[in-house]
Amino acid sequence: MVPIILAIIILFASLAGRAVASETPREVVETPTYTPGRIPFHPGQRLTYQVSWSGFPAAGATILMRPDDDNPGLLTGEINISTNKLVDVVYRMRDYVRENFNRSSLLPRDVYIKQSQNKRGDEYVIKFDHQAGVVDMVRHTPRKTEHVKFKSPNPLGPITGPLMALSQPLTPGDTLVFDVFVGENRYVIALKVEQRERLRTALGVFNTVRIKPTMMYVSNKAARDKAREVTVWVTDDERHLPLRVRAEAFIGYIIADLVQVAGIDLPESIDPSPATAGASPSPSASPTPTP
Repeated sequence: MVPIILAIIILFASLAGRAVASETPREVVETPTYTPGRIPFHPGQRLTYQVSWSGFPAAGATILMRPDDDNPGLLTGEINISTNKLVDVVYRMRDYVRENFNRSSLLPRDVYIKQSQNKRGDEYVIKFDHQAGVVDMVRHTPRKTEHVKFKSPNPLGPITGPLMALSQPLTPGDTLVFDVFVGENRYVIALKVEQRERLRTALGVFNTVRIKPTMMYVSNKAARDKAREVTVWVTDDERHLPLRVRAEAFIGYIIADLVQVAGIDLPESIDPSPATAGASPSPSASPTPTP
């Protein structure tokens, strides 16, 4: 579930995207260099998502950004993910992600991830050496410590990857490719901007851009074998606010919907009537294409 929730900001969906190519040696993987456009998410803002499986509420996630306490040139992004009390009975998850990165270039400095799933707890530390083009990844478990390094000229993290993608124009027909590092794995992700659609959500009805992530390469074969189809909808404006992520599951779909924002002005709903604003989106409902 973690990769799917992380897809809330596009990368997270991408991690669960369908594989489209065979494994490539890690030294050969190359991705384009992107210049950040308008950064869509700013310090003090918070996004809250509700995650459901086949229509049943399963988990919640919050995403926020704040200034770095020690370096004014850096920003810190944080993600908290937790299953609800009902799901906790059979599967309890409490995950935390923190990434420090340059506020103007979006280049990541380091990432810390703590995963707590049932009685198992793992920690990950990722450090980026952009001058040397090296990503150093360490996994700590109660039994052992694992260490792996990758060469990458354009590495991004679990938060900077989505931010860089959302800062781009996202014109239908475009395909963007990113080199993203999460946990102890490397993902090369292609984001195909498919078309504009009108989407009904719990917050209203909005014009959106539909994006289909695919996983071109992943360093972990087990993660590649678990690939599922994912679709992401973001608002069709400069903010590219992620409204919904839908991921194919073993049975049915897992859907992450934006249900609350703080410090952010939503685009005006196309149909601002109370009935629409309070409606719960149907997982099976198909968004309506827009011209």
